[in-house]
Amino acid sequence: MKKLLLTLTMFIFASQMIFAQDAEEKNWTHGGFVGLNVSQSHFSNWTSGGQDNINGLGTFKYSANYLKGKSKWDNNIDFALGYSYFDFDMKPLKTDDRINLSSLYGYDVVKDELYITANLNFQTQFADGFDYKTDSTNKISKFLAPAYLTVGLGAQYTPASWFSLNLAPASGRLTIVNDETLSAAGAFGVTPGKMLRMELGAQLIANVNYEIFKNVVFSSKLVVFYDYMQTREFNALDKEYGCRFDFDWDNAIVMKVNNWLNCNVTARLVYDEDIKPIEGDSFLQFKEVLSVGISYRIP
Repeated sequence: MKKLLLTLTMFIFASQMIFAQDAEEKNWTHGGFVGLNVSQSHFSNWTSGGQDNINGLGTFKYSANYLKGKSKWDNNIDFALGYSYFDFDMKPLKTDDRINLSSLYGYDVVKDELYITANLNFQTQFADGFDYKTDSTNKISKFLAPAYLTVGLGAQYTPASWFSLNLAPASGRLTIVNDETLSAAGAFGVTPGKMLRMELGAQLIANVNYEIFKNVVFSSKLVVFYDYMQTREFNALDKEYGCRFDFDWDNAIVMKVNNWLNCNVTARLVYDEDIKPIEGDSFLQFKEVLSVGISYRIP
């Protein structure tokens, strides 16, 4: 599995090697940023109550995009890892964790609006995840458990520079659960005891990256997947499926104060009836993060 991640990472970074060879033609645009957001609170004889804490969130985003003639090749890296410390004698609580690598090749068939595309996406996380409401030893996820590898063929519609819609009716998705305990429990939709699950279906990806006001940018990415070969009668709660579509909707508002200081608000919704909820009977997952910190833009 480590070889798989290494291969995908090398595939994304290979674009940089090509950039070096193609620099004279100026067909590449590339850039990104690295950020660190930190907050701290201390209480001493504070009658309203409170607990000392330190919060940290590191992010790294980078893109390398190629455009020449009718061909384009877009590559993106999105990493994030955050923790909260309430007691240094205990394990920190994870607040964010993301590894997302994506690559899309497009061939222009209608001038700058419609492309025939082939896309690849890989997602997993860096560190172990726990159900903190139970205890910090109840592991519910880890690196490559789960991991998702999706490859698709389709078309992309780009009516404006800030919006794109990609529909890939021929898409394959591989779910990886590289952990014996989690795979034995059938976590993340795999058959109990199996570490891999293959799906063949259709995928829709909608992207928005729009500057609402000066230095205030709203970005949104919606990914919807439908499995043509779904044969299961019951979902992860042993009930009839209410919806057989899976979706992952990631939203962010980035407010840039100056060249170094920024404020970010992110919200993410995930729906998948093949993943058993941690509590209750709702398959809707929600996460929100508000952070203020420093960032450095990579040219």
